[in-house]
Amino acid sequence: MSAATIQHGGEHEAASVLRWVKPPQQARTREALVRLLDAAEQLVAEKGFDETPIVEIARRAGSSVGGFYRRFADKDGLLQAMHERFCEEARVTTDDALDPRRWEGAEAAEILREVTSFVVQIYREREGLFRAFLHRGVVNEEVQRRQEELFEYLSDALERLLADRTDDITHPDPELGVRFGLRVLLGTLDDTIAVRTSAPALDDERLVTELARMITRYLGVSDAQLDCARGDGAQDSTKRRKQR
Repeated sequence: MSAATIQHGGEHEAASVLRWVKPPQQARTREALVRLLDAAEQLVAEKGFDETPIVEIARRAGSSVGGFYRRFADKDGLLQAMHERFCEEARVTTDDALDPRRWEGAEAAEILREVTSFVVQIYREREGLFRAFLHRGVVNEEVQRRQEELFEYLSDALERLLADRTDDITHPDPELGVRFGLRVLLGTLDDTIAVRTSAPALDDERLVTELARMITRYLGVSDAQLDCARGDGAQDSTKRRKQR
């Protein structure tokens, strides 16, 4: 695959090198809180939220049960704090991953495939968190509100990035198409990774391929662009971009 590049501090970084970004920590007084949240996130990934006792979270964080309760009323309060932090990091990550400078010269299919691959990676690495957020979001209005605000933030950023590539998209309403396609993408990942349904059983590479095919074809992106984004014809794409 040929990736567009973005310049950071005089160095060029491949567009496909997308990464989860954490905002800077504010004050040393938050260090104990950060340790508790980090410990909880690790244990949730290993065991699941409901199966992770408070005493184990406190032990891994180098704290105590009393220290936990000085910061959280209960485990639901912990989950709220974890979700707030996740949404904050997700916004920073969105700004970095969908920075237009990162994708100069990239076609719509390349952007959509790389973003799809990155989102699948995030879901896989944090599937325990997503599962907890998904289950609590059914009954918790605060989690629902933050989830919806985050979706709107991500949708707006992807729409802006693709706005200059409407010639690549034949969907009659590209703005609606991007938002609806993103809903389907995230809903599928909620189902296949967070909920762990058994069918269809796809490995992550095949899952990325099928999801990228779904969203690009739904938006009306040409098969030639999709093949190029998957690696077929990548050298020709690189040559075209260098000539621009």
